[in-house]
Amino acid sequence: MPDVSVQRLFNENRDKLELQWLAARHGCQRAAPVGSLTDPRAGIIAHLNLTHPHRFQVLGQMEINYLQGLSGAALKRAFDNIFCDDLAAIIVADDGVMPPSLGEAAEIHGVSIIGSPVPSATLINILRHYLSQELAEEITMHGVFMVILEVGVLITGDSAVGKSELALELITRGHGLVADDVVELYRIGPETLQGRCPPLLRDFLEVRGLGLINIRSIFGETAVRPRKNLKLIVHLERLPDGDMATMERLPAKTRTQNILGLDVPKFVLPVAIGRNLAVLVEAATRNFILAQRGVDSTEQFIQRQEEFMAQEQLLPDSEASD
Repeated sequence: MPDVSVQRLFNENRDKLELQWLAARHGCQRAAPVGSLTDPRAGIIAHLNLTHPHRFQVLGQMEINYLQGLSGAALKRAFDNIFCDDLAAIIVADDGVMPPSLGEAAEIHGVSIIGSPVPSATLINILRHYLSQELAEEITMHGVFMVILEVGVLITGDSAVGKSELALELITRGHGLVADDVVELYRIGPETLQGRCPPLLRDFLEVRGLGLINIRSIFGETAVRPRKNLKLIVHLERLPDGDMATMERLPAKTRTQNILGLDVPKFVLPVAIGRNLAVLVEAATRNFILAQRGVDSTEQFIQRQEEFMAQEQLLPDSEASD
């Protein structure tokens, strides 16, 4: 994902926010870099702040009135704080009138000023959501990203282990495809990872023996999704000797995989002849949903076993032998 330049922000939000250039259009190539959502030096977007810089400073009517009330050294200090190195652009909201002194300073520093009739609080909310999507930290992973029971599930595994065939089976069972082979993951919030498909690969699934198939054309609009938050990883693993007995039957704790600083729950499914992986993935997803609601099947069984053993110990020897 490229950095968000002022020109790009203007083009992609012009109609929604009725944007227009007010001054220093030559500064339109200034940009907020990808990953700047977590940059401690500067925030992303907010009302005018003279002590903590932001990439995009928004001036509502109150901020404009404040600047118009300054003069001389006080105004110079304010401009020195506003026009920092991290500033990408200034947006005048509320259909406000740009102070001439601000326009002159913007021309000198090469920082564009954009105008909008939209209320400043509304404009900030819209652009914050836009910027959080476009500037999120990102990573590319190999796998198939599916929406199963409305849960974003990333299916991983070695090449030719059967990920795409499994995805095709899940699609025929009514689930949705987000991306095949290459999955772009973005950290769009403190606890949120979002998966998307590269534009070139959108709608397509590669199946060995069939080649590329267009999922949207074959199965319809509901069979593909543009994006989904990642909640679960299912890893397909070939057993070295094909012996299922070597697998742990009751894992002591839930596995996780760290992606962009977040731990994502992970199930490991052994691949063997005759196993119905589609059913197993659905079951793993249902089990995950139950776990999110506080229901732990393994813990329930252990508790039931402990209760049973405690009752056995309380019975007289004769009753226990019966």
